[in-house]
Formats: sequence, structure tokens, C-alpha cells
Amino acid sequence: MIEARQACSGATGRNGGHIRPSSYSEYAGAKQSVSQAEAAKITRLRSAHVDALISAANSLPEEGRQAAEARVVDSIDAFFDEKEWKTAIEQLQVLKREVPDVGNEWTAFEKEEARNISLLSETVGILTGTPKVAGAIWPYRFITHALKSLLNDYPGFSLDTNTAAVGVSSYVGSSNFNYEVTTNRGKILAKNVVYATNAWTPHFVPGLQGLIRRGRLHMSAQLGGSGLPKAGSWPSYTGNGSLPGGRAWSLFRNGLDYIVQMPRNGELMFGGGIEGDEPGTTFPSDSGPPSHTAVSYLNGALPNYFGYDTWGSERTGLPETSDANVWRGRTKRVWVGIEGSSSDSRPFVGRLPETATKRPAKNATSGGEWVSAAFDGEGMCFAWLCGRALSEMIKAGSSGLNSTAGLPDWFPQSFLVTGDRLSLRNITRRDEKAWTYPRMANAFRCH
Repeated sequence: MIEARQACSGATGRNGGHIRPSSYSEYAGAKQSVSQAEAAKITRLRSAHVDALISAANSLPEEGRQAAEARVVDSIDAFFDEKEWKTAIEQLQVLKREVPDVGNEWTAFEKEEARNISLLSETVGILTGTPKVAGAIWPYRFITHALKSLLNDYPGFSLDTNTAAVGVSSYVGSSNFNYEVTTNRGKILAKNVVYATNAWTPHFVPGLQGLIRRGRLHMSAQLGGSGLPKAGSWPSYTGNGSLPGGRAWSLFRNGLDYIVQMPRNGELMFGGGIEGDEPGTTFPSDSGPPSHTAVSYLNGALPNYFGYDTWGSERTGLPETSDANVWRGRTKRVWVGIEGSSSDSRPFVGRLPETATKRPAKNATSGGEWVSAAFDGEGMCFAWLCGRALSEMIKAGSSGLNSTAGLPDWFPQSFLVTGDRLSLRNITRRDEKAWTYPRMANAFRCH
């Protein structure tokens, strides 16, 4: 495994850790381009990430379990526009009817009751989810501890950081390898090459150019106001109290803002401000400065969402730190991440055909090129199980079977890399209705 920077420096390590699909709208969006049965399979896969990620974190050694802070959370999707709220209710009714095992995990509250539960002063309605569809995790810690466990348990596994892949070519030597990967530290010979490179995948796979695009999202870590409840003390929407793991919100207001409360210190991971990123902005990487407009928005939006009376005074007595990357005020840090979107709102997962890679494998029955990328900014409810399915396909494909051998029954076949999908290069999703995950539309449409 090679990483151009550190072990978890990309979008995974930069997101807020929310494992929270909005199943009702996602199911409605998926049905626009795939069958009802396939849309249901996609919806179930996304919801299954809550249990899958928490279980994976809990399987780590004790140090990793504690560090990852994997947990179920109170879940609130809040709406501030009557028309959007009405649409969400209609979508939820359809989900309850057609995919009841997921739809029945959601409950709607309106107006004053919604405001009392959520403490959001201007919401017109909220949809709450059970712990089956709402979790959170510290992604950077989870991944780094998972990699540490792999290094400890499997002598054949290697992790090379600060090792940038600059090119992949067919290997023509006499040995049984298929590919030669050129890096800034030398060359690697391999039978299989897997691209878990998300927005940067087209750099290696010419056939995906124009099919995977980049979007930039902003994230922050902030201290909540002194008036906000601690984890486990929020108004209950179940009658059984608030979950000790904290609360998480998706705020649908001209796009999406989202908040995840950390369980120990009440810190809020607040992401969004998509509307505030200047249209037409270009960016080579996620190491550049955040947008001034987006940062200004993130610094000021939270008290306005909750209302200044509810927010209360700013917290004092902040812990001293010598870390120059942690600011001393309410906002501890703001950063950006690069996300990847596909032309049809579905990830690309599976074997890459030669029409995409433009290079043959010397022995296709013993390996190939594979991909798991383009999660539309929704990787927390896509990437883990896409990777699990891909590993099964690689095991079967490397044994001389076809590219769909090993594909689990639960995995959506519409994620596979097919000729039809590769022909969508010139299609752009300018209309927000064309996005399965419309909350991400503005981020990707701007860039």
C-alpha cells in the first residue's frame, strides 16, 4: 500500500466522521437511474455502514477501540424550507412503503415539536433516525489504528508513506507480473493494482477522465456554546433519553451543513459552507488555503442555527496546547478536503476494462487493475463496504474467473465499471435533481 503523503492524509482523515445516510432522499434519487430493486440495494448498503464501521472499530485492539470513538448517535435531519420539508415527507412515505426495513427507522416531527427536540430555532421539520441508521467515528484514528493492526498481524503487508505513484504501465519483462508502478522512490512490480485514489483516479486511468470530477469541501472543529447540552443530555425524541454518543445533524439549507458532537468534550465537527465557496475556483490539491467566504460562514453559522439564547456564552477555560495547528478560540481549526464525484452519482467499483486503462495485462487471468472511487462526498456510507466487495472480486478475478465472480449478493451491480458507464463522459449533472446526493451538488457543480 503506497500513500503520496501520510497514512491518512486525504479526504478520509479530513471528514467529520458522520455515518449518516439520508435514506429517504437517496432512495428517491437512485430510482431515477436504476431499478427499484437496485435502488433498494444501494439504500440498504449505505445504511449497513453504521454497523459495519462500528463493528470494525470494535474489533481493533483496545487502544484502537478507544481512539476511534465509534458509536451510535442521536440523528436529526433538519429542514428550513416548507417545500423541501414536504418533499422529504413524501420521499419518506415511499421509503416506508417500498423499503420498510430502512424506512421504518425514520420518524418525522414538525414545527414546535421539531424545534423543541432539535434546539434549532428556525427549523420547520425534522426527520430522526434510530441507531441503526446513525453513527459516528473518528476516521483518522480508526484508519491509522487499523493499518497498525495490519502491520502487526501480517508480515507480508507493507505501508509506504510519502511514496507518490506517478505512473502505471504494462510490464513486459519475463516474470509473472502484470504491471510496473513508478513512484518517486522507485518501481514496484505487481499482478494487481487497486486504485483507492478517489478524485485523483483519472490521473492513472485515462478512460475515467471526465467521469470522475473533484469538489472541495470545508470542515471545522469548534467548541459549542455553554448553553448547548452535553452528549447524552439532549431532548429525547424516543422517550428513552438521549444517546451518550452525542448528537449529529444534517442541516438542509441551500445545500447541506452537518454537525457531529464529540462525546467527551462537546466539541462540534461542523462542515459545509458549500454555497460560500466561490464559483469557478480552481485548486490543485487539498493543501491550499480554505475559501475566505466559506471559513467566515463556518465561523458564524452555528450560533445562528441554534439561536443565540440557546447557544449561550462562549466557553472559557480552554485547555492549553502547544500544537501550533490548534487555534485557541472557539474555532480550533478549519481545513478542506477534496471529494470525487461520478457522472452518474454512483461509485466506480470493480475490475477496470482495458478500454478504461488503455493498457493490457500480460496475464489477465492472474490479476488486473481495480478501482473503488468516486463517492460523491458520501464515502463514510460507501467506501468501507465497497472495499469489502472489491476484495472478494479481486480474490475471484485473480484466480482466473470473470470480473463479476465473487460479487456479493448484497452489492449493487450498478457500481461496476461497464461500457455503458464509460460512455457517460460528456454528461454533466447541472440540474440538482440529477444528483442522487443533492446535498453535494453545489460543491461539485462549482468546480
